[in-house]
Amino acid sequence: MNKSLQKKLEKEIRVISDFPLKGVMFQDIFSITENPKLFKDIVNELSNLCKKYKITKVAGIEARGFIFGALAAYKSSIPFVPIRKKGKLPGKIIKKKYKLEYGTDQIEIQKHAILNNDKVMVIDDLIATGGTAIASCKLLKSLTVKKLTFCFIIDLQNLGGSEKLKSLNNNVISIVNAVG
Repeated sequence: MNKSLQKKLEKEIRVISDFPLKGVMFQDIFSITENPKLFKDIVNELSNLCKKYKITKVAGIEARGFIFGALAAYKSSIPFVPIRKKGKLPGKIIKKKYKLEYGTDQIEIQKHAILNNDKVMVIDDLIATGGTAIASCKLLKSLTVKKLTFCFIIDLQNLGGSEKLKSLNNNVISIVNAVG
């Protein structure tokens, strides 16, 4: 991983205490998008990872994964595929329900968007407990993708999501590790 970029991110990411709940140290990725140079560096890094892993499609998890995923796909000249919350996509979709601390949710992808021979990189801003990422993994594996790599700007390692995702036989990359 790009150590220089990692150090810049560690300095620049704004941490907001007690948001959205008391005791949570919220990692504000918008401090990245407000800095054009840093934002460009991250998109370049994601594009380099797409080339390194020979990715054929980038999937972004709603909503902040769209920001980084779409730009990485554009920069890499490969298709972008949104992974959305329930009821947001037209046409034939496949879906996966998953548990949250306070109930359930559902993500969806258009059925035609991923092919069997695709090598997909799933991009999101942050991984915490891993619920949405794991649901995305199961959703994409149901399409029998050839290769699946996950990339996060921030990994809140103490919450264990990236380890759970790795245990499902995935490449998991994060640019910076933090505590949530």
